[in-house]
Amino acid sequence: MMEEVIDKTKGWDETVDLRKIIGVRVLSEKGFAVGRVSQIRIHPETKSLEGVLVRRGFFRESLFMGRTYFDTLSSEAIILNVEPSILLKGKKAVTYDGEVIGKVREVVRVGKTNTLKQIVVHSFLRGTFVIPVGDIKALGKTIMLKNSYNAPKKSLWRRTP
Repeated sequence: MMEEVIDKTKGWDETVDLRKIIGVRVLSEKGFAVGRVSQIRIHPETKSLEGVLVRRGFFRESLFMGRTYFDTLSSEAIILNVEPSILLKGKKAVTYDGEVIGKVREVVRVGKTNTLKQIVVHSFLRGTFVIPVGDIKALGKTIMLKNSYNAPKKSLWRRTP
Protein backbone atom coordinates (compact mmCIF):
# COMPACT_ATOMS: atom_id res chain seq x y z
CA MET A 1 0.00 0.00 0.00
CA MET A 2 1.15 3.53 -0.73
CA GLU A 3 -0.03 6.95 0.36
CA GLU A 4 -0.41 9.71 -2.26
CA VAL A 5 -0.01 13.43 -1.66
CA ILE A 6 -1.15 15.26 -4.82
CA ASP A 7 -2.76 18.53 -5.80
CA LYS A 8 -4.52 18.90 -9.18
CA THR A 9 -2.24 16.42 -10.98
CA LYS A 10 -2.52 12.86 -12.14
CA GLY A 11 -2.33 10.12 -9.56
CA TRP A 12 0.67 7.82 -9.19
CA ASP A 13 -0.86 5.05 -11.29
CA GLU A 14 -1.54 7.49 -14.18
CA THR A 15 2.10 8.61 -14.54
CA VAL A 16 5.18 7.11 -16.23
CA ASP A 17 8.39 6.18 -14.38
CA LEU A 18 11.07 8.21 -16.18
CA ARG A 19 13.75 5.62 -15.37
CA LYS A 20 11.88 3.17 -17.59
CA ILE A 21 12.01 5.62 -20.53
CA ILE A 22 15.82 5.41 -20.79
CA GLY A 23 16.67 2.97 -23.57
CA VAL A 24 13.19 2.77 -25.17
CA ARG A 25 12.81 3.16 -28.92
CA VAL A 26 11.79 6.45 -30.50
CA LEU A 27 9.58 5.95 -33.54
CA SER A 28 8.53 8.50 -36.14
CA GLU A 29 4.91 9.18 -37.03
CA LYS A 30 5.07 6.58 -39.82
CA GLY A 31 6.83 4.01 -37.63
CA PHE A 32 10.44 4.48 -38.71
CA ALA A 33 12.97 3.87 -35.91
CA VAL A 34 14.75 7.11 -35.03
CA GLY A 35 16.88 5.70 -32.20
CA ARG A 36 16.78 5.04 -28.45
CA VAL A 37 16.37 7.45 -25.53
CA SER A 38 19.69 8.14 -23.81
CA GLN A 39 18.69 11.12 -21.64
CA ILE A 40 15.53 12.79 -20.37
CA ARG A 41 15.75 16.56 -20.08
CA ILE A 42 13.56 18.65 -17.75
CA HIS A 43 13.18 22.40 -17.27
CA PRO A 44 15.16 23.45 -14.16
CA GLU A 45 12.49 25.85 -12.87
CA THR A 46 9.14 24.41 -13.92
CA LYS A 47 10.34 20.77 -13.53
CA SER A 48 8.40 19.88 -16.68
CA LEU A 49 9.63 17.50 -19.36
CA GLU A 50 11.36 19.45 -22.14
CA GLY A 51 12.47 16.58 -24.37
CA VAL A 52 14.73 13.57 -24.79
CA LEU A 53 18.16 12.97 -26.23
CA VAL A 54 17.99 10.19 -28.82
CA ARG A 55 21.03 8.02 -29.48
CA ARG A 56 20.98 7.09 -33.19
CA GLY A 57 23.90 4.64 -33.36
CA PHE A 58 27.68 4.60 -33.16
CA PHE A 59 28.48 6.75 -36.18
CA ARG A 60 25.44 9.02 -36.14
CA GLU A 61 25.04 12.23 -34.22
CA SER A 62 22.59 12.22 -31.29
CA LEU A 63 19.32 14.11 -31.70
CA PHE A 64 17.36 16.17 -29.16
CA MET A 65 13.59 15.91 -29.69
CA GLY A 66 11.46 18.50 -27.90
CA ARG A 67 8.27 17.37 -26.15
CA THR A 68 6.02 19.19 -28.63
CA TYR A 69 6.94 16.48 -31.14
CA PHE A 70 5.77 13.63 -28.82
CA ASP A 71 2.50 11.89 -29.65
CA THR A 72 2.77 8.97 -27.20
CA LEU A 73 5.13 8.52 -24.27
CA SER A 74 5.21 5.17 -22.47
CA SER A 75 7.66 2.72 -20.96
CA GLU A 76 7.47 0.79 -24.26
CA ALA A 77 8.29 3.56 -26.77
CA ILE A 78 8.06 7.22 -27.62
CA ILE A 79 6.05 7.81 -30.77
CA LEU A 80 6.51 11.16 -32.47
CA ASN A 81 3.80 13.19 -34.20
CA VAL A 82 6.20 14.10 -37.05
CA GLU A 83 8.74 12.61 -39.42
CA PRO A 84 12.05 14.19 -38.34
CA SER A 85 13.38 16.09 -41.36
CA ILE A 86 16.97 15.14 -40.55
CA LEU A 87 16.10 11.55 -41.48
CA LEU A 88 16.00 12.68 -45.13
CA LYS A 89 19.80 12.72 -45.25
CA GLY A 90 21.02 9.93 -47.53
CA LYS A 91 17.66 9.43 -49.27
CA LYS A 92 17.33 9.52 -53.05
CA ALA A 93 15.84 12.54 -54.81
CA VAL A 94 13.59 11.46 -57.69
CA THR A 95 12.04 13.55 -60.46
CA TYR A 96 8.33 13.38 -61.21
CA ASP A 97 9.20 11.00 -64.07
CA GLY A 98 11.01 8.59 -61.72
CA GLU A 99 14.61 9.49 -62.58
CA VAL A 100 17.00 9.41 -59.61
CA ILE A 101 18.94 12.67 -59.70
CA GLY A 102 21.05 12.24 -56.57
CA LYS A 103 21.16 11.67 -52.83
CA VAL A 104 20.47 14.17 -50.06
CA ARG A 105 23.76 15.35 -48.61
CA GLU A 106 22.40 18.04 -46.27
CA VAL A 107 19.03 19.04 -44.80
CA VAL A 108 18.55 22.78 -44.23
CA ARG A 109 15.87 23.55 -41.62
CA VAL A 110 14.24 26.74 -40.38
CA GLY A 111 16.28 27.38 -37.23
CA LYS A 112 16.26 24.32 -34.98
CA THR A 113 12.68 23.37 -35.84
CA ASN A 114 11.62 20.36 -37.88
CA THR A 115 10.42 22.67 -40.68
CA LEU A 116 12.29 21.96 -43.90
CA LYS A 117 13.73 24.93 -45.81
CA GLN A 118 15.71 23.18 -48.56
CA ILE A 119 17.80 20.11 -49.25
CA VAL A 120 21.27 19.86 -50.75
CA VAL A 121 21.56 16.99 -53.21
CA HIS A 122 24.69 15.51 -54.73
CA SER A 123 25.18 13.39 -57.83
CA PHE A 124 28.39 12.32 -59.53
CA LEU A 125 27.25 13.59 -62.95
CA ARG A 126 25.16 16.55 -61.80
CA GLY A 127 27.33 17.87 -59.00
CA THR A 128 25.89 19.43 -55.85
CA PHE A 129 22.70 21.49 -56.10
CA VAL A 130 19.98 22.90 -53.86
CA ILE A 131 16.29 21.99 -54.02
CA PRO A 132 13.93 24.43 -52.26
CA VAL A 133 11.06 22.95 -50.24
CA GLY A 134 8.58 24.43 -52.74
CA ASP A 135 9.84 22.01 -55.41
CA ILE A 136 9.25 18.90 -53.26
CA LYS A 137 6.03 17.02 -53.96
CA ALA A 138 6.26 14.16 -51.43
CA LEU A 139 8.58 12.82 -48.73
CA GLY A 140 8.86 9.13 -47.93
CA LYS A 141 11.42 6.44 -48.68
CA THR A 142 12.52 8.77 -51.48
CA ILE A 143 12.03 12.48 -52.10
CA MET A 144 9.71 13.02 -55.06
CA LEU A 145 10.02 16.35 -56.82
CA LYS A 146 7.26 18.30 -58.52
CA ASN A 147 6.70 18.06 -62.26
CA SER A 148 7.76 21.71 -62.62
CA TYR A 149 11.25 21.12 -61.12
CA ASN A 150 14.07 21.40 -63.70
CA ALA A 151 16.89 19.11 -62.59
CA PRO A 152 20.45 20.08 -63.48
CA LYS A 153 21.69 18.41 -66.65
CA LYS A 154 24.22 15.58 -66.53
CA SER A 155 27.76 16.60 -67.36
CA LEU A 156 31.18 15.04 -66.93
CA TRP A 157 32.71 18.51 -66.64
CA ARG A 158 30.44 19.93 -63.95
CA ARG A 159 32.22 21.52 -61.03
CA THR A 160 30.83 21.27 -57.55
CA PRO A 161 30.66 24.55 -55.61
